[in-house]
Amino acid sequence: MMSSSNGPGNSSPRVLPLLVLGGLTIIVLAAITAALIVAVPEWLPFPEPEAAEPAALSQATPRPTFTITSVPSPTFTPTETPLPSPTATDTPIPTETPLPSATPMATTASAPLSASQPLPTDTPAPPSASVDFVVTYTHMRTNEENSQGGKVANNCGGDHTIYALILDGEGRPINNVIVGDTYKNVRSVSGVNDAGRLAIQLWSNTMALEVQGHIDGTPYTSEQTAPLSTRDEDIPAEWLFEGGYCESVANCQLRQQTNGLCRGHYSYDVTFQRTW
Repeated sequence: MMSSSNGPGNSSPRVLPLLVLGGLTIIVLAAITAALIVAVPEWLPFPEPEAAEPAALSQATPRPTFTITSVPSPTFTPTETPLPSPTATDTPIPTETPLPSATPMATTASAPLSASQPLPTDTPAPPSASVDFVVTYTHMRTNEENSQGGKVANNCGGDHTIYALILDGEGRPINNVIVGDTYKNVRSVSGVNDAGRLAIQLWSNTMALEVQGHIDGTPYTSEQTAPLSTRDEDIPAEWLFEGGYCESVANCQLRQQTNGLCRGHYSYDVTFQRTW
């Protein structure tokens, strides 16, 4: 026959009170621990969690920060672009056909008289537009022309004067024109005794004449005459021969060296003509 459940070998009535007591103990310890956690949180071994930021703020994109800085001005550095070097071509340079030589034209400008140049004729030279007056006529008077009353005393005339005639562009005499030597030592005015004419005494010296202006103060430019002299050695021998002062040019040259002529007694005629 089987034994009863209340016998000495059955432990169920003892185990149940132990389980109840253990459960109550655990509950009491849990309550004490929870109270301690609430009262003194710093005793906790774990760090206190940080407060979470609102979701809206954590998801928002922050605004960019702009910093204003000065912008440096651009610096321009000029650069020179080299020109391309010329390229030589093979085109030959055309040659010029020489022109036939032309016959030189004779000059008509007035030139000073020299020992190898005869006195000009009465034909006036063409006016030159570079000056106001040009010399159109120069003549050394012959021994007879230079005499007094057509008579030659002691083989020589007695006059020693330069006679000048001043004309306009049409060949009419002009009065009140001043003529003088190139050194401005002697001056005379046309028209005082005869229309367009004047006279300058030529003593034992040499001078060249020119038109210098008008008596109202207007200056004139002018060609100059050849040197006109009363000294034998300063007169071309051709002039002396043409004037009848000696038998030949050679004879005139010889007499110039021996003072055998008419020293101090020679006269001249000159004409100045205006170019406008």
